[in-house]
Amino acid sequence: MDWPRFRHVERQARRLSDMIEKLDVDTLSLIRLRQGNAYAEARTKCLHCTNAAECLEWLENWPHGGEPAAFCPIISLLESCRRSSKTASNAPL
Repeated sequence: MDWPRFRHVERQARRLSDMIEKLDVDTLSLIRLRQGNAYAEARTKCLHCTNAAECLEWLENWPHGGEPAAFCPIISLLESCRRSSKTASNAPL
């Protein structure tokens, strides 16, 4: 993998981790969904996302309790696994 591509993948992966942290996602619930397939699909969508600029801006400006990132193609999955979400404990495995 060439260096610019590696840096792009690294930045995209970091954004997914930041989004998980800011939304207080229960990572175990996320990873266990559909035996890991939901997380794998989310990671792939994030790596190929065309909304990187919006994502970065949202992450930099998002205060705790702010509005969800409507531009994000995986936001509904992340929100379903939030620690504060009642659905997180009832999420299908």
